Amino acid sequence: MKKLMERFSVRNFFPSKIQLFFVYDTSDPEQLPFAVSSYCIFDHHRVQSKEFVDGAIRSHIRLRSANVLNLFDLSGGKLPKDVLFAFAVALVSETAFLRTASSEDLMYLSKFLVGHVLEDVFELILEGRVKNVEGFLERLSKIKIIDADFKIGIVECEDDDEFLCVADMAMYPLSLSVLLGRLPWGVWVYCKKKFVQRIYRSLRRFKKRKAGRIYETNDLDLVLKAILEESQSD
Repeated sequence: MKKLMERFSVRNFFPSKIQLFFVYDTSDPEQLPFAVSSYCIFDHHRVQSKEFVDGAIRSHIRLRSANVLNLFDLSGGKLPKDVLFAFAVALVSETAFLRTASSEDLMYLSKFLVGHVLEDVFELILEGRVKNVEGFLERLSKIKIIDADFKIGIVECEDDDEFLCVADMAMYPLSLSVLLGRLPWGVWVYCKKKFVQRIYRSLRRFKKRKAGRIYETNDLDLVLKAILEESQSD
């Protein structure tokens, strides 16, 4: 997002008086940083709070891979090229660099990439993300691999960008199904889509969690144990 804002010279601006909020990517009021009054909802997930949705001036919620597909449909398809490029970046990010992309996603991506190639998207998202190259390479060299019913990789990272780079570079070449990362804020559990339900089920004991991000501990062994125990019970 920051790189897109820099590319198109966009800056945040908050007016002194706000008449309407647009709530994107969620229908759960608990995920908002503050309470909103007059609002519209645009989401691509299952409804989390029917009461919140019913209170919206307008809502457009349709299950899709990414919210930009819904927004493109609402626009009627007539959007400036810079907005379309931003949609391409969002779609590529939401589908883990197209690894989980469906035929519908690829059809929409062809509409978004007007005057661009995929390399432009990858360059914007990834270039310069690793700040400490020497430290990153050293940490990457210490990656551990656990052979269970499926291969699990374990790595320590300085920040989220480093972890995502490991996920992008190592998952398939090392035949990993799950990647565990110890980060300053906790443990990140990243896995192939076909393992998502199975792995997330093993993480239910961690209450302070959002999807595969576990904020209540940075004990990798504890998280690994939970995954292996669930695997054995299956």
